[in-house]
Amino acid sequence: MMKRVLGLVLVGLVTAAGPAIAACGDRPQPAVDWTGCPKQMIVMRGVKLAGATLTDANLTSTDLREADLTEATLDNANVNLASLKGATLAGATMFKAYGYRTDLSDTDLSGATLRFVELYRASFAAANLTGADLQNGGLPRADFSNAILAGADLAKLDAIRSVFDGADLSNAKLTYAIVARASFKGAILTGSDWTEAYLYKTDLGGADLSGVKGLTQDQIAKACGDSTTVLPGGLTVPDTWPCPE
Repeated sequence: MMKRVLGLVLVGLVTAAGPAIAACGDRPQPAVDWTGCPKQMIVMRGVKLAGATLTDANLTSTDLREADLTEATLDNANVNLASLKGATLAGATMFKAYGYRTDLSDTDLSGATLRFVELYRASFAAANLTGADLQNGGLPRADFSNAILAGADLAKLDAIRSVFDGADLSNAKLTYAIVARASFKGAILTGSDWTEAYLYKTDLGGADLSGVKGLTQDQIAKACGDSTTVLPGGLTVPDTWPCPE
């Protein structure tokens, strides 16, 4: 009886372990399942991973430049120092993905979900985030310069000290977003909603805010504008402008 029980346990262990090991060893291909797989420090430039599952995968320092990750799942993935420059992640999900200096510049993230991500000093320069969902994300010191964020949802996003210079934020939602000490020089802001956004020393120099919704005099007083900043109707230039260097 004991031998039979031990045999069944061993069979169960092999059955449970087999698929996981085999999956992690699968070659890069569309819809591959790499859940929890160690894929760090690998060069996979230009690979086809559309619809792939990389939930909990370790992608530390991995080269995924120009890869096709359309509608892929990278929930809770470790993308520390990973490069996805020029990759396609349209419709992908990166729920709770985390990392430091992740390179997402020139990346297509249109319609992607990045809720609750924790990406410190990430680069989204010139990335396409049209209609992306970045709610409740932690993106301090991120680079969004010249990125397209039209219609994106940045509600409750922590983007302290981030750079949005030249970015297109038309019709974007920044309600309750923390953009203290962030920069919006030359950004397109028409139709964006700034209700309850925290603007302590936010650089609005040269910004056209005439078509912005939800801004109050108190928010403007906390921010930093200059003589070229255009305010919405009903708001006046604070005596504190321009902010001291």
